[in-house]
Amino acid sequence: MIIESNQPILNSLKLCSIAKESVVVKNTDELHEIYKHIKNNNLRYLVLGEGTNIIPPEFFDGIIIKSNFNSISFKSPKIINVGSAVNWDDLVQFTLQNSIKGFENLSLIPGSVGASPIQNIGAYGADVSSLIDSVECFDLKINKLIHLTNTECNFSYRSSALKNSSLFIQSINFRVDESRVLNSEYKSIKAYMSSNDIDVNQLTSDSLSKIVTDIRKSVLPNHNKIFNAGSFFKNPVINKDIINFHVHKESELVIWDIDNNLVKVGAARLIELIKDEIPPSKNVFLYHKHALVLVTNGKANQSEVLLYAKSIQDKVQTTFNIKLDIEPNIIY
Repeated sequence: MIIESNQPILNSLKLCSIAKESVVVKNTDELHEIYKHIKNNNLRYLVLGEGTNIIPPEFFDGIIIKSNFNSISFKSPKIINVGSAVNWDDLVQFTLQNSIKGFENLSLIPGSVGASPIQNIGAYGADVSSLIDSVECFDLKINKLIHLTNTECNFSYRSSALKNSSLFIQSINFRVDESRVLNSEYKSIKAYMSSNDIDVNQLTSDSLSKIVTDIRKSVLPNHNKIFNAGSFFKNPVINKDIINFHVHKESELVIWDIDNNLVKVGAARLIELIKDEIPPSKNVFLYHKHALVLVTNGKANQSEVLLYAKSIQDKVQTTFNIKLDIEPNIIY
């Protein structure tokens, strides 16, 4: 195990960011060592995957801990154990090759497997929480291995009990469910199938994955070429009665009913309607194909990104009386 000093914090927004220390761990023994190092030096720490869902500071005065747990294996015919360092889409491809259903709608999501339960990643009508049986963690606060069931993870919309915790995720146990039905009900999936004359009765895991991949590529930029952190704001879940329809009519918004009291509002549409009123930034912009994606030119820092995001939040708040929450993890 080698602890390095003053290393760049890799992130898909391409923000200039340096960490005081950085280390890659590959086994539990090294995690025990890291625990002692943190305690003895009174260090802050941050567990980091591929950096596709973070907004890091210019300098992080602590240690970055990265995983090298990178195996995929069957613990039983019904459970796959996947190391936290495995790339998420590599796992999706593995499930397709092994005829395991449920991962199709989550194709091409950037980042590592270890990051997936923290934000409860989701797309096109699916959430990773529905696939997870349990999570194997190491608690850096108490120097102990722990096993969290799906229920103990306390999953919610784009969040979980793992978020902002002291837990280092070593691996995740995913369920294999042969009876799972393919999920093609999401609006953009149905539109794609209709325009391409695809019969829902002929749909397979592979073809659904390809549909999702094609849709993602058409609206979301490749973070290796256009620097972004994916969807920057969560779709707000609110009481419909609080929405201000004086400036824009209800028919102009995208609203999904959840229950008798709550609705989910499409954040992208809210931003589309007010984007021309957002003060311009030198290094941060809205992606021209998707208003929910903030991009940089590789010269921005955290302050610039958050200032631009706040201008969007403020305008949405005053126009619609809706609070937008940032989805990527802000590191201070």
